Amino acid sequence: MGLGRLGRWDEAESVHRSVARDRARVLGEEHPATLASQYEVGFALARLDRPADALHVFGKVAEARARVLGDDHPDTLAARQERAYVLDRLGRHPEAYEVYVEVIAARERTVGPDHPDTLRCRHNLAFTLGRLGRLEESYRMAHEVAEARARLLGEAHPDTLVTRHEVAFTLTRLGRGQEALTEYRAVADARRALGPDHPDTLAARYDTGVCLGRLGQAADALDVCRDLVAARTRAQGPDAPETLRARQALAVNLGRLGRWTEALAESRACAPTANGSSAPTTRTRSPAAGRRPSPSGGWSAGRRRWSATA
Repeated sequence: MGLGRLGRWDEAESVHRSVARDRARVLGEEHPATLASQYEVGFALARLDRPADALHVFGKVAEARARVLGDDHPDTLAARQERAYVLDRLGRHPEAYEVYVEVIAARERTVGPDHPDTLRCRHNLAFTLGRLGRLEESYRMAHEVAEARARLLGEAHPDTLVTRHEVAFTLTRLGRGQEALTEYRAVADARRALGPDHPDTLAARYDTGVCLGRLGQAADALDVCRDLVAARTRAQGPDAPETLRARQALAVNLGRLGRWTEALAESRACAPTANGSSAPTTRTRSPAAGRRPSPSGGWSAGRRRWSATA
């Protein structure tokens, strides 16, 4: 897992694939250790933005684990949950929804509604409901998960905060901007304990700025965006995608204030460069819970969501 933690996912995928082949030869194709290595191949493929390949791997692992370990075994459910995640990545949200519902039912039956694995899956389902346009259901589920995580883990726990971030995002989509702003600010304040330049802190500050702008508070949004551009530049460099995204938000709010010359300059800075990079139109969210140990000794992924820029 060290290569993955270093972001060297190509190498991690190659090593896990090699270990899976060796384990299959020595232990058998459906030995739990072989399947654990194949599972890690799927996770690496997902991180390499190869969701179709990851879907194939997770599907095979889930089927094999169901035969060997049983339908309700934690490792079987972990593989099915990752399969749902990559279905979402592929835009196959109705299929992802069906898998999540089945996995949640199994988790509630076997470990209970407040188990971390159950809450993680419900968090993921809240995201999928949002992608299906079922915003009220998405909000209710995310809110319930946030409350449960606060009760069990604490108000400032990273898992609690990432679900509160999801609540804020859904409130925005529901047109409840002032409530969303309150949530975004609370999350940003709590995440300062991670450090002012931590990616999760900056993500919450970005969404705070976007929300302020949409609520007509462009001057306040401008202050947030200026600070964010400075932090992103300091942490990641002036040409990093997240820095350009922050500058794009800055340009939008300059325009809202009628400062068009400055807005145009910022917009040009975010235009495609010679190497083809530019400010993205979407962003990834923070992991729902990072990666966690599974019963087999492997790891499973948190969720990521996508949201629009300013």
